[in-house]
Amino acid sequence: MSSTPGRLRTQTVRVLMLGGLLLLSGTVIGLAAAYPLTFINYDDSSAVRLDQPRLAGQVDVDAAVVSLDDLPKGWEPGDPALGGYGILNSQFCGETVDPPAPLSEARTAVFKDPTNDSVLIAQALHVDKWQSASTYVRDVSDALGECSQFYRSGPGGKFKVQIKEPSESAPVADDFVAATYVDAKGDGTQEWAIFAVGDVVVSVMHAGPTRPEPPFMNDVIERVLARIDPTDFAPGGIAPTTTVAGADGSTPSTLDSGSADETEEAPAPGDPTGGPAVPTTSIVTGGGD
Repeated sequence: MSSTPGRLRTQTVRVLMLGGLLLLSGTVIGLAAAYPLTFINYDDSSAVRLDQPRLAGQVDVDAAVVSLDDLPKGWEPGDPALGGYGILNSQFCGETVDPPAPLSEARTAVFKDPTNDSVLIAQALHVDKWQSASTYVRDVSDALGECSQFYRSGPGGKFKVQIKEPSESAPVADDFVAATYVDAKGDGTQEWAIFAVGDVVVSVMHAGPTRPEPPFMNDVIERVLARIDPTDFAPGGIAPTTTVAGADGSTPSTLDSGSADETEEAPAPGDPTGGPAVPTTSIVTGGGD
C-alpha cells in the first residue's frame, strides 16, 4: 500500500506533465496557425499596377512631359538649357544605365520656383517596346541599390552625395524607381523618379535647397499619369484638358537622348546659376565616410 506522500508526488508529476502537454500543444497549434501567415504579403499600398501591354503604342510622348498646369501656383518656365541635366542617362552608383533604343528624341521641360530657387526638370522618351522601358527602370533600380553614397564633380571640386529613400510612396507598382540625393554638407537635394508607361520612359526631378514638401512629387506625377493613362488615373477614365507646354511655354524641347555630357562639370547645389548638379564622376563607397 502506497503512502500518502507517494500518492501526492505521483499526482503532482501527472499535473505537471498534463500542464506541460497543454502548453506545448497550445504553442504548436499557435505556431501552426501562424505559419501560413508568413507567406502572406500584406501590401496596404495604393500603388497602381499598370497594364503595360495595353498602354504600348497608346502614350503620347509629348503629353508625358510635365506641363506648367501640373505644378502648383507660383512655378514658371525655367531655363531650357538646364534640360540636359535631367536624371535620364545619368550614372547610378558609378554605373551608366543606357536607355533603350529610342523612337524619338527625348522631350524635356524645365520649370523654376522663384521663391526658393528650386528647379524641376521633366523628361520623356519613346522607346522601341514596352518591355524595354520596363527593363530600363529595373536596371536603374538595380544599379541604385549598389551604393548608399557617391561623389560628384562641380566647380568647387568633388562633393559627396548621400542616397536617401524618397519622401513619398510610389504611385505606380513595379516599373517605378525613385530616390533622394542629399549633399553631405547640406547644400542641396534632388528628389527624382523614373517610371515606365507603356513604351514611354518618364522622369521627374526636383532640385533645390530642400526636399519638396509631400505630396508635391506624387501630385505632379499623378497629373501626368491622368493625362497619359486616364483609364487608371483620371476620374471617370477621361483625360483632363491640359495645355502641354515646355520650358518656353509652348512645346516641350528635344534633346538627343536625354541628359548632358557626363564629362562636363556640373553646377553644384546652391550654385548661383540655379542649375542642379549632374553626376560626372561617380564613386561607389558602400556607406560611411
